[in-house]
Amino acid sequence: MGKIATNAMAAGEAKTVTTMMKKNRQDRKKTKDFLTNEKNITINKDNQILLNKLVEISSGKWSSVAPVPKKAARGKSVRVNGPTSLNMGVRKRETERIERENHAFAKRLFDK
Repeated sequence: MGKIATNAMAAGEAKTVTTMMKKNRQDRKKTKDFLTNEKNITINKDNQILLNKLVEISSGKWSSVAPVPKKAARGKSVRVNGPTSLNMGVRKRETERIERENHAFAKRLFDK
């Protein structure tokens, strides 16, 4: 009778250990899922911040291109005081091209 009781106790302990192992696995899975969700939330917040900055840039809020001065009278242009670069037109066109590309990029982000 002692041997049967010992076997029954061993079986009961094995069941307990198995149950504890399953619970431990479930807890680790929950922890991993929680950490993954937290990481995704952080990434989504950062992406939202970046997207908002891109929108601001594309709307011209942070435009580095100075607005074109309006002509005062027919044929007369407004002269800007101070030194001017001979490459100002080239630089301005390049900056406008870059801003158009950035705007197109932001638009593609919105469409997705």
